[in-house]
Amino acid sequence: MDEALRKLCEPDQELTDDFAASILLVDDEPSNLTLLERSLQPCSSYSLISTSDPRSVFGLCQRHRFDLIILDLNMPYLNGFQVMQQLREINEECLPPILVLTAQHDQEHRVRALQEGASDYVTKPFHMDELLARVNNLIMVRLYQKRMQVMNQSLEVGVRERTEELFRSRQMIRDLAAHSEKIREAERTRIAREIHDEFGQYLTALRMDTAMLDIRYGGSNPELKQHLASMKQAIDTSIGVVRNLATSLRPGALDMGLVSASEWLLAGFEERTGIPYHLHAPREDLGLDDERATAAFRILQEALTNITRYAQASEVDVVIELVDHSLFLVVRDDGVGFNPAEVRGRKTFGLLGIRERALMFGGESRIDSDPGSGTILRIRIPLKDQGY
Repeated sequence: MDEALRKLCEPDQELTDDFAASILLVDDEPSNLTLLERSLQPCSSYSLISTSDPRSVFGLCQRHRFDLIILDLNMPYLNGFQVMQQLREINEECLPPILVLTAQHDQEHRVRALQEGASDYVTKPFHMDELLARVNNLIMVRLYQKRMQVMNQSLEVGVRERTEELFRSRQMIRDLAAHSEKIREAERTRIAREIHDEFGQYLTALRMDTAMLDIRYGGSNPELKQHLASMKQAIDTSIGVVRNLATSLRPGALDMGLVSASEWLLAGFEERTGIPYHLHAPREDLGLDDERATAAFRILQEALTNITRYAQASEVDVVIELVDHSLFLVVRDDGVGFNPAEVRGRKTFGLLGIRERALMFGGESRIDSDPGSGTILRIRIPLKDQGY
């Protein structure tokens, strides 16, 4: 083989350093196979396998990863078209390009071969340099495809690892937020009880002492009686402030369960806003653990705050129920509504807090709303394994 012909059969060196091209030769005439082998063997980058039985092609392709198949059309048992039909059963990503090498010159055979999946079509007798050029082009395309597959696989692994790392980081942040929220609620409970018990007791004792002074000395000293009355009024106001402060930190109604706490919260909401409510909830204790009950209560609290600020509603419906081992909370208002897509782009920490409280327990939140059609907030919080 002369130098020009040798260059035709040598693919890009950069590619062949990583990939050795494997070619399957299929022809029922042994002399044709010998000619092809002699023509391609000088190309050191090619590994050749030959068969004169077209029935063996499918099995060979399952055992080997060929980069090119040179296929005759007119063969016994299976013709080239039938072979290509069989090969289409292989995963298309693994199917190598097919170069049809045949004595059929008519356009009908050429078109059909290309329709059956052939990548190129060469007729016999052929010029060796043309055949080698076509083989080289198909091999180059195949090797580029292989390289791209490797690169894509590497990218997919990298993306998958980064995605998993991102999910782990997000889960760690969520776990930290849940832990912080648990600590915060515990601290609120402790402070609320200390305020209620300590300050409440001192103020109650001071109120009793003031009342005793009034009984003993107020009758004979009108000026003192007037001062004592002012003191009792100030003490009563302070007791109310302490009670409200303790309640805002941790409503005592939560100790009676989520339903009782929700009734208390909704009653206060109606008293402040004048918006009537309807609560649909079981009367019996739901048996929730304190963390889930508190999370659901805070979600309802935030939802009512949003309704007060933005909804312009005339009525609110709240549903609390246990279904399929999950707590469901639904808050519906008939207010002005909004476009959820627009709200997602804003820093709406209230809605974000609702979502995160549900996610802490592996739950989910959903908001359905349209301008002029009110808003529905749906929360699902899975329960612990408590026999539900």
